[in-house]
Amino acid sequence: MVDAKPNPAALSSERQAMERAWTLIGDVLAGAAAIRAAGVKYLPRFEGEPDGEYERRKAAAPWRPEFEDALRALASKPFSEDVGLSEGTSPRIKELAEDIDGCGHNLTQFAAESFSLGIAKGLHGIFVDYPDMHRRADGSAAEGMGASRPLTIAEERAAGARPYWLQIDASDIVALYTTWQGGREVIQHVRIRECAVDQAGFGETKTERVRVYEPGRWAVWEKAPDEHDYREVSSGVIARGPKRASSVPLHLFRTGRRLGVLRVKPPLEELAGMQIELYQALSRQEEVLTFAGSPMLKGKGMAPAPTVEIGPKRILWTGEAGADQAPRDFDYIQPAAENIAEIRNHVAAITEAMRRLGMQPLTPGSGAPTATATSVEAAKAHSAVQQWALALKDALEQALVFTSEWLGEEKTAEVTVSTDFSALPFAQAPLQALRDARADRDISQRTYWAGLRRFDVLPSEFNADDEVALLAEEQRGLEPEEEIDPRTGEPLVPPPAPPPRRVPPQAA
Repeated sequence: MVDAKPNPAALSSERQAMERAWTLIGDVLAGAAAIRAAGVKYLPRFEGEPDGEYERRKAAAPWRPEFEDALRALASKPFSEDVGLSEGTSPRIKELAEDIDGCGHNLTQFAAESFSLGIAKGLHGIFVDYPDMHRRADGSAAEGMGASRPLTIAEERAAGARPYWLQIDASDIVALYTTWQGGREVIQHVRIRECAVDQAGFGETKTERVRVYEPGRWAVWEKAPDEHDYREVSSGVIARGPKRASSVPLHLFRTGRRLGVLRVKPPLEELAGMQIELYQALSRQEEVLTFAGSPMLKGKGMAPAPTVEIGPKRILWTGEAGADQAPRDFDYIQPAAENIAEIRNHVAAITEAMRRLGMQPLTPGSGAPTATATSVEAAKAHSAVQQWALALKDALEQALVFTSEWLGEEKTAEVTVSTDFSALPFAQAPLQALRDARADRDISQRTYWAGLRRFDVLPSEFNADDEVALLAEEQRGLEPEEEIDPRTGEPLVPPPAPPPRRVPPQAA
């Protein structure tokens, strides 16, 4: 029997296909508490292992956030400089860029979060919303549909209404469908779930919601805490700007290989799987070290006896063995040192592989990759992150198009996202090349500084003009012990003194 009750939270087929990958990545990003709470999903139970022993082993399993470190390093690359706006940007857009989401985050901060979430899951959404302002019967302005008529643009501005951007996590999109119009793919239907938390006295209530957007209209469905079915609680129209009737103000930012409208191949999906593998390997290592640090005492040739205290300042007596009995002895049972070393090497190998797959430079050491191999990985990282940064630029510009349409302005803003970065910090080969070029005067001091900044030797906030001023101030008023060439910094050798001038004798 088919259930006729509408369920806006039902996952589309493409969204179902992404459930496993996005759940894994979300749990890994949530950290140790979320992974341990998942129990046997990420840390299998041994056959016949008691509940208490499993809980002890799970609580003691170490967690190293290698995935999060790799993601943070990659996502920070384009933001050594602020996201810029073109000179033709309208004053209203520039003003909004200082608080683009209405929560105090400027355009650079918002873009950095979008970039990180987009790399993590391979897909991220930027939604441009606008308060649904209406005029009450008493003449006051208010949000919502319980009013007599919509406000004009002038009335909305006077009431402080403004467009604002929202981060849409890929996992919160339960369904999305597109169509083609005029040679462009546009969203015709999207459902986004959210959980609203409201104050209730000194407590709070949580309400599950699903927002439904289609060209020109929106609706909100709710499921009360004591209910099982959703019901539509509000709806309205999206009618800002001449194009609002033909599109939904949502843009999808992709870093993963596209497999469908919602289906992507997250670029770090395998890295998230290796994070779980590392978690399990560390758990095994912890168990082995626990047994190695607390070996079990074994008695030979003796009948079971009452529990014996062992430890410092204790003596164990075995008694004399009879003529027909095996020699009596005490010994310890503990893991072999070779097994401990093998497990330690296994953990190190997983960590090394994660850093390589995460496009992080490896710490030089025994068995480390060659400089050529490391340079190849760095080139891959730079190419990938650079492409993602360009995709982010397109996403931000499309969000600005929606913003301009909300404001009734022509789209004039263009975005600048830095792609001048290196995926291999402190790389010795290029740093040495920079030093040699500077020593040979093949590059200027400012170009040398820019190279040091690119490879993270100098901080991202380094400013060449400020540094020139500081150097000038440092040298002002100081008399060098010897004269130096201002171009090379080398001491100047004073010219030899001229020979004394001979004065011819005057004639008598």
